Amino acid sequence: MSFTGPQRLLAVLCVLAAAIDARASGCPGTPQQSPGPDVIVGVVSQDAISNYGSDGGYEAFSVGTTSCNLGNQPLSWQSSGVNHPVISQNLFRMKQVNGSRRFEQLGYSWLKHGFFALSQNACCSTCNGTDGSTLGVGCSDPYTSSRNGGQSSLGPKWAVNATTGQHTHVSSPGFSGSVARRLRVAISDLEVSNGSGDVNATRYFVECQYIAADDAASGNKNNNASYRPLSVSGSGSAWSFTAIGSTQREQAGIRAWKDTDPTVSEADVVTAEDGGMSALVILAAQATDLGGGMWHYEYAVQNLNSDRGIGGFWVPVRPDAVISNIGFRDVDYHDGDGPGGVNYDGTDWPGTTGNARVSWSTTDFGTNQNANAIRWGMMYNFRFDANVAPWPGKGTVNLAYFKPGVGTEATAQVITPDPCIRGDVNLDGFVDGLDIELFVERLISGGSSFQELCAGDLEMTRDGIINVDDMPNFADCLLTGGCG
Repeated sequence: MSFTGPQRLLAVLCVLAAAIDARASGCPGTPQQSPGPDVIVGVVSQDAISNYGSDGGYEAFSVGTTSCNLGNQPLSWQSSGVNHPVISQNLFRMKQVNGSRRFEQLGYSWLKHGFFALSQNACCSTCNGTDGSTLGVGCSDPYTSSRNGGQSSLGPKWAVNATTGQHTHVSSPGFSGSVARRLRVAISDLEVSNGSGDVNATRYFVECQYIAADDAASGNKNNNASYRPLSVSGSGSAWSFTAIGSTQREQAGIRAWKDTDPTVSEADVVTAEDGGMSALVILAAQATDLGGGMWHYEYAVQNLNSDRGIGGFWVPVRPDAVISNIGFRDVDYHDGDGPGGVNYDGTDWPGTTGNARVSWSTTDFGTNQNANAIRWGMMYNFRFDANVAPWPGKGTVNLAYFKPGVGTEATAQVITPDPCIRGDVNLDGFVDGLDIELFVERLISGGSSFQELCAGDLEMTRDGIINVDDMPNFADCLLTGGCG
């Protein structure tokens, strides 16, 4: 067969597009191919979403998932024993509340256990097919929404260590009703989605994640979640969920917030886990000007795969800040998802102020090992209002580990309120003669820490160093007792 000029050009473009897609996805023969097994969610909801009836004030649904192996080794997929992946599903919503935008997790599902891997080509054009006991290199395997929502085959999340990818098969309590074990959401949290182009619209996103031991052992566990937008419609006790847009491969659900709204600040927190391993917690934040000198601060913390979990969170604030409307949101465990078939504790974290910070924490591990920590696959929210504008750069927030281990906390750089009083270089809450000697010392050294620069870098443009250009403003601060 001969090609005309336009046909030949089209064929070349198609080949180039396929090659670019392969390079981006890490398919066999590309530089991006991962060493070892590397399972991702290649497609979220390849078939119609399964909607189930309401029960006890909840709606439930399930989506299909297509896994892909982007590594250079097969991924174990044995139906018997524990050498197979497990599949989770989460629902998120973004909506405007009182002039600010919130991104919250509305629900989660128990885990589908893999049992046989097909050898298809959803992600890569080349699949090294297998007998089903492994997911071959470059191969994909589809699970329908109805299969992922089959209640009798769903296992609890608590039996999985997402850091190592290892899990145990445990006895689970019985279930009844249409929403048990499935991706359930409180009807009170549902409203009709109303657009996809406006950041102030109410929008929904479903996330799916695969956890597998050999994937984690190869260092490939941080790309195992993907999300996709949903359209939600209905009223009363009858709701439906429809997939829209496209699957955002290798992107955890929390990423949808910044993907949708570029003003969101985002940070990856690499945690210190047992055995010298690490895991990933993702933090996102946004500050909204409420007018009248007031700002709303909104934080979301998603634990992608840390077994240690997060048991505390705090944000620095300047000593004279007026803090109000402190809030918290978590995700309810359900159907006996906890050791012994008893749900993990769901007690809200109390929010407090003091010691120049706003802080939240759950009961410590030593007191209650089943306390309401941010465990893997869960996202919690923290929020407050302050009469302080955001620090022009990024401030430091702290996350405390729940389980004991190496270190007690991790830090991240995101939006925070301006945490210091200009000129208060000794951080005692006042600008006075006690600050002069310390300011001179830092004038010589240039300053180094965030707090030093926050208080001493007094130029309007904040050039990132304490120098002679800051001296006139420091003098003004001394005369007025503070520069705001």
